Amino acid sequence: MENEKVTQESFRYISLGKLRFIGIDALRTGEEWDALWNRSNEFMPALDALATEYGAKITETSSMMHHNGNEVDSENHFLAGRFFKAETPVPEGYDYYDVPTEHAAYAVYTTGKYDGALGSAYYTTRDKILSDGVVIPYPRAYWHAEVYTDGRPREGNYRFGYLFSVEL
Repeated sequence: MENEKVTQESFRYISLGKLRFIGIDALRTGEEWDALWNRSNEFMPALDALATEYGAKITETSSMMHHNGNEVDSENHFLAGRFFKAETPVPEGYDYYDVPTEHAAYAVYTTGKYDGALGSAYYTTRDKILSDGVVIPYPRAYWHAEVYTDGRPREGNYRFGYLFSVEL
């Protein structure tokens, strides 16, 4: 991560409670990840409005990745959306994932360059969890999410969070 100048600002284990992630799944739509985000202004306003009543602790727009409890690359879901309280009603045409863990590792990073930083943060966060001896419930309840604290994407200095499912 040093050559990309990504700095870990904080790392902690947090209690999320029961959550549902609602958004649009690139697996279902057949879109490339960037194409889905490029049209996010079409579907995010409905989620922003829903957050007023059903919002969760993680309030920022995020990307949720999971394998639906299956082995890696057997079912790759990439959702662009937001976290909500469990059992939040899902708007027609949207996808959802009921988050199977109530705890997560949450790391916050800063970087001078957006490209490449998210991938580095994945490995740094995962490796910290494993070095702490904390269980990542793979594959049964594995998921991770990028939290766009500064929006997505942006030029110049960038701050973002990374969530990883854990069992404490």
